[in-house]
Amino acid sequence: MKRVLVAGATGYLGRYVVKDLKRQGFYTKVLVRNPEKLNQEGDFFAPSIREDADEVAIGDVTKPDTLKHVCDNIDYVFSSIGITGKNNGLTFQDVDYQGNVNLLKEAERSHIAKFMYIHVCSNDEWKKSGPLIEAKERFVNVLKTSNVDHIIICPTGYFSDLTNFLTMAKKGRAFLIGDGKTRMNPIHGEDLAQFCVQSFLETNQTLDIGGPEILTYEQIAQLAFEVLGQKERITNIPVSLLNPVSLGLKLCSNHHYGVYRFFINVMTHHLIAPMYGKHKLKDFMNQRT
Repeated sequence: MKRVLVAGATGYLGRYVVKDLKRQGFYTKVLVRNPEKLNQEGDFFAPSIREDADEVAIGDVTKPDTLKHVCDNIDYVFSSIGITGKNNGLTFQDVDYQGNVNLLKEAERSHIAKFMYIHVCSNDEWKKSGPLIEAKERFVNVLKTSNVDHIIICPTGYFSDLTNFLTMAKKGRAFLIGDGKTRMNPIHGEDLAQFCVQSFLETNQTLDIGGPEILTYEQIAQLAFEVLGQKERITNIPVSLLNPVSLGLKLCSNHHYGVYRFFINVMTHHLIAPMYGKHKLKDFMNQRT
């Protein structure tokens, strides 16, 4: 039986990964800051996982002293560590880069077999277009040169990221950047988790992955209005109008600038990856309403 450490276990994707590891017969150890969250349902209906964790380690990837021996007797490490919400004064370099580096160092000390990291699907045009992507890319470069075999998973985007369209539709109007014709195939957390677990069979691979439907952002907005039973009201915002906002955020807040630049790039570049999974976005939106 392979033993897996899951870092980011109480996040949206991490919860589904723990569930699927348990279903597949892996011994699962979770690394968490707050073990109480294991008993709770996660955001966007992600499941409670307390009964699925064989072992619980309490630690914080930004505090290396709390990670000592966390990878002992572990075969694989899974990390979806990264800033996704409130940053609590931490930067992308603190968490997405250095936090994962700290975990990788422990993995190297314990001579684990494989380290899986959840990156983002992007392209060469915007890999260095903001602090969020730069921090993730910086860690990926370290991981690729480490003495641990790596598997880098690059999803196009999560269904959970698209709930903002429901929020806008509920308020009566959806705003799109550009003409709304940019395409992507987002993926449900459960489908992505299954792909991740089966990908532990791979070695030193970078794998792009998306869901089973290719949609434009205009279609996603229309879908939000449809499931709410409301009349479509969509406003397109020219990209050129957003550049001054980007500059202002860069001067005031590196964190908000990073999130903003990532959002702009995702909305204005096609992100289409090999299709996987069974969940449809409309069903997910219906569940949310």
